[in-house]
Amino acid sequence: MTGLGGIPLTIVLVGLAPHGLRAGLYLVGLAAVAGVSIFGGVRARRALSAGTALRARAVAGAVLGLWLGTTAAVLWFWMLVGVAL
Repeated sequence: MTGLGGIPLTIVLVGLAPHGLRAGLYLVGLAAVAGVSIFGGVRARRALSAGTALRARAVAGAVLGLWLGTTAAVLWFWMLVGVAL
């Protein structure tokens, strides 16, 4: 859920940043969203392996975290390619 909160925060920070820093700030924010989401998804997956009592919450956290993290990581990569070219 922290990764989901990072998306609007990144948008606000990019909107407030000076024009020259926007691409770099967007890349940093997107990388942070990807890292936090993947980390949360892996933790939720480990909770499932350990036999948590909150099975539905762990499944939702694992699926959402890994999906959002992977999507953000792919967007980060292509944005980095776009900025570099």
